[in-house]
Amino acid sequence: MSRSLIVDAFSGAAGDMLLAALIDAGASVETLKKCAASIPALAKVRVDVESVRRGAFAAKKLSVTLPHEHAHRGLSDISKIIDSATSLSPGVRTRAKATFERLAAAEAKVHGTSVEEIHFHEVGALDAILDIVGFFVLAESLDVDSFYYTHLAVGAGGSIQGAHGEMPVPAPATLELLAGHRVTLSERREELVTPTAAAIIAAAFKPLPLDASWVPERVGYGAGTRESPGMPNVVRVALGVVDDGAAQSANEISVIRCTIDNMNPELYGDLMQRLFEEGALEVYFTHVMMKKNRPGTEITVLCDNSECDRISTLVLTHTTTLGLRVARERRVELTRRIETIETELGPARVKVATRPDGTESISPEYESCREIAQKTGLTTGAVFDAVRRAWLRR
Repeated sequence: MSRSLIVDAFSGAAGDMLLAALIDAGASVETLKKCAASIPALAKVRVDVESVRRGAFAAKKLSVTLPHEHAHRGLSDISKIIDSATSLSPGVRTRAKATFERLAAAEAKVHGTSVEEIHFHEVGALDAILDIVGFFVLAESLDVDSFYYTHLAVGAGGSIQGAHGEMPVPAPATLELLAGHRVTLSERREELVTPTAAAIIAAAFKPLPLDASWVPERVGYGAGTRESPGMPNVVRVALGVVDDGAAQSANEISVIRCTIDNMNPELYGDLMQRLFEEGALEVYFTHVMMKKNRPGTEITVLCDNSECDRISTLVLTHTTTLGLRVARERRVELTRRIETIETELGPARVKVATRPDGTESISPEYESCREIAQKTGLTTGAVFDAVRRAWLRR
């Protein structure tokens, strides 16, 4: 079990709606404002939240006031903006960049060009950058460590006007981003899921198994600007505990393996980073002896079953292997959760595992400890020790 965020986009979703729903579920709007203030390009952005009604639902609505701009940014431009932030954790930075990389790949495929040549229009604007970075900042502030969705309702037919002219609904980039995901069609002939929301979902979310058990703790509703007939224009999120043991499919993973004896060793680091950014659960390399007594490397990648084809394609693209072995294996995990505890050096995140006998053990989160070490000048090992001492004093 883990602290999870479950998105129910029964009436669609947009980036600002997801942020508003997280705030309604308990995230602080001040956290979002501090996030914007820490990014020079967003320093003049004003963020406000109001309580509204959409149909029968009370919800939060986000209002973002932006400076006037005509920028059409490329992926490298957006990466520089994200890197300029002074307060983002490495996890948020990585997820935000991966989300824009998904967007760039989708746009490039739709328009028949390369990722390097893509210039974002609507999704390169400052509000889209705030939506994507802010989403992961708020999720982190709520100690979310896994992301699921139940429904993704998309419009069936109709058209919208964008920077490239009139386009069908769902927008081409949205449909490309949601390829491989479980969507439901709505009778409403209007855009329900925006490319920004689709990119966030594609980068971080997986479908909640239909027979999974989950316990909602807090629920939030985020409202869109449009007042639509029929189903109210809101997205629902729930913070809670997902029991991965309730469904066998949630415990099954794909294990992808291949052996290589003819690849430049310098390329393995790049491969590992790409695999983790694309959602691999684990990646490791093992030294092996291959035929003709050649030293080689076995690459092993663990991923969700739903990601197997995409991860396999990535391995086949970025290595010299001529083929892969794929197996389905059942994974047995301890119940665990992420907590933030106060230490003598400030707040730190820890992973708490519950053993079969009911006792608990902790593992300090590396990135959290590394950040504290950089701020204090201590070694990361010393910070680990301080975190463990703080846990024992609780």
